[in-house]
Amino acid sequence: MENTPLIFFAFANDQDAHLGLLKEESRVLFQAMEELDRKEYIRVYREESADTKDIFNGFTRYKDRVAIFHYGGHANGSHLRLEAGVGDSRGLAALLGEQKTLKLAFLNGCSSKGQVKTLFDAGVKAVIATSVKIEDGKAVYFAQQFYEALANKRTIGQAFGLAQAYLQTHYGDSVDVSLRGIDLSDSESQESKNADMPWGLYIKEEYREEVLNWKLPYYHPVGLPKEMIQYIGSSFTANLFIILVLDEMCKYNPDIYAQMMEQRGEEAVRKDSRQYPGIIIRNFPWPIGSQIRLLRLYDKPNQERLEHLVSTYVITSQLLYYILLSDLWEHSRGKEPKVNWPYLVMDKAAISRFDFLAQLPELYRQVTAMGLPYISEFELLVEAMAQADSPLNKAHQYLEQLREQLRTNPPVADMEKLCQRTEQAVSIILRQAAFLSAYRLLTVRNISISRPRFEALAYELDMGPLNAAQGIDLNLYQDKAFRRKANFADSFSVVLVANENNLDQSLNLSPFVMDKNTFVQMKKSETTEKDKLAHIFLLGWEDGKRLYYTAVEHSFFTALEKESDQVHTDMTLEDFTEGRNINAQAEDDFGFDFGLEDSGASKMDDEGPKVFQLLKDQYEMLKADL
Repeated sequence: MENTPLIFFAFANDQDAHLGLLKEESRVLFQAMEELDRKEYIRVYREESADTKDIFNGFTRYKDRVAIFHYGGHANGSHLRLEAGVGDSRGLAALLGEQKTLKLAFLNGCSSKGQVKTLFDAGVKAVIATSVKIEDGKAVYFAQQFYEALANKRTIGQAFGLAQAYLQTHYGDSVDVSLRGIDLSDSESQESKNADMPWGLYIKEEYREEVLNWKLPYYHPVGLPKEMIQYIGSSFTANLFIILVLDEMCKYNPDIYAQMMEQRGEEAVRKDSRQYPGIIIRNFPWPIGSQIRLLRLYDKPNQERLEHLVSTYVITSQLLYYILLSDLWEHSRGKEPKVNWPYLVMDKAAISRFDFLAQLPELYRQVTAMGLPYISEFELLVEAMAQADSPLNKAHQYLEQLREQLRTNPPVADMEKLCQRTEQAVSIILRQAAFLSAYRLLTVRNISISRPRFEALAYELDMGPLNAAQGIDLNLYQDKAFRRKANFADSFSVVLVANENNLDQSLNLSPFVMDKNTFVQMKKSETTEKDKLAHIFLLGWEDGKRLYYTAVEHSFFTALEKESDQVHTDMTLEDFTEGRNINAQAEDDFGFDFGLEDSGASKMDDEGPKVFQLLKDQYEMLKADL
């Protein structure tokens, strides 16, 4: 797209003072931006052997599109070492100053701070530069952390702070050999190379807020093509407004549009629209997708459909609430003063009426007061809720009123019109939650360590994606190569990730969301099929010492009333064993000894280990921390 911002990476080495890690810097920085480039949110332009002509040609080709210019190589206070020789900073400053879209120049070389004033005088808004000589390894690592933070929706100010923190944590006082200076015998002392933080972010005062708060785009302003929207409109009656949520989901995850198309020869054509409900279900996390799946079954305008529509709203809001609450716990763990969040301990009556959506703005404010939110897209939802007359607030108010009516005096008249209006309101909620389609919900059951001789340490994760496209089958990943990771997420957990290859950058949703089969060991005769089932439960209420969870296979209201849709933290493995009602002591009725005294059958009435004890322990920690 012609209006997408461009990141210009320019690298230049020197045969006489070769930087061995410059190619590595090019690789890791491109890798950090690669996914955004693939999704066409940004464009990455890279020159790995840049000379003056290459840089000028790049800016000419992409005039007024360059948002960040990055230079990696030898430098000093007045020059950059380019492939064809030394480049004077004044010429580069004049070129950068002409770029109307430029937010930042990043000069990743030794002692480049001396060029800042020249760049400011030419009109450049902000510069990352170094005050002293920098070591090659630190230069790569600092830049990598900065761009990875940008790629993860952080602002320039946040990314710079994170890069500083990572560098201090990772390196301490360690040093390398290669330095990024043009003249290693210049007037700066050799001791200066060991400065704790040589990088500085320099901003012209009038642009301070603009630069510090600028971030890379993470969605498209336009979703589906108009003809695709019209195609959907002509294909559906019931669930039409639900399916149109694909329009918003495509803004956050353009891969969804590719799932709606198929290649026939050299032509890309629309898939049969009957496949589109499965696409929207598959790309939402399981709790939401499972509710939308039910709407396909209950498509007649009646009270049952109305209940499932409202249930979709409640569980979507509940999941959003638990994501932010889990993020708040991550930020506040071990810190003083405590947050004292008021809505942790709730009974069944309270949870049945609790307005999850209404709590999101304050939760988000608490998270951002402590640090960076895991999902920065929440800011768009919070902004919409801050507008009193926004469609989101109107839909929210309508759905809460209808929810109360269903609880006290369910409507019976004009059901067709009521179901259609409610579907529209639910679709607005789903559109605001569409950013979740850019994330992946995973169950991580077990983790094993692998380190064959002379090979790198790796972790094999017993994990699988949670989606509900066709049914409730869960297939754990079988590809051993994919299951092997250089990093890992927490085990015995359901986690949210932006990238399945970076599991260390995940948000643990325990004890709010849980996969029952992670904790319940199935009988051997059942493991071939039943361990594939994903029995996903959401945190419900506290009753005495018990913590109750509700399943998402049915509606929110059904799960509140139906005991088979509930589990609690006092349950033992025997509670899930078929034939629990058989009493082994019945052998005395015939006066015959069956020899079961020491078997498991004779002990079925004994209380065994509580299978969800880990979740209860985590919940108690949560209450202590919040």
